[in-house]
Amino acid sequence: MNVVEVNKADYESCNADHPLHSWTTGAGRDVVPLNVTRNYYFISGRGFCYGGMKVAVRVENRPPPPTSVQLTEKSDSSSSPIVYIGQLVLPANFIIAALWDTFTRIWYFQN
Repeated sequence: MNVVEVNKADYESCNADHPLHSWTTGAGRDVVPLNVTRNYYFISGRGFCYGGMKVAVRVENRPPPPTSVQLTEKSDSSSSPIVYIGQLVLPANFIIAALWDTFTRIWYFQN
């Protein structure tokens, strides 16, 4: 089976008469370089495109790496309790849920 790179119009109409590039090695050994930022359109050159053997690939530039944010300590004492509250709320929720589960099991088995 040959894989054919075509333009968008030929991709949409499954027309392999004007290929931009053709790969005919077969047996899954073809390697298609996708190293240019653009849209690529590939179809089967043997008529299987009409059955859905086609793929469009959009290659984009890599996004820039995330920047690291420098955390600075604030001398304001009002920001400290927020951290502690967040650290205590989650464990407290688990304790309340465990107690509620225990209570409902005891109540259920007594009735």
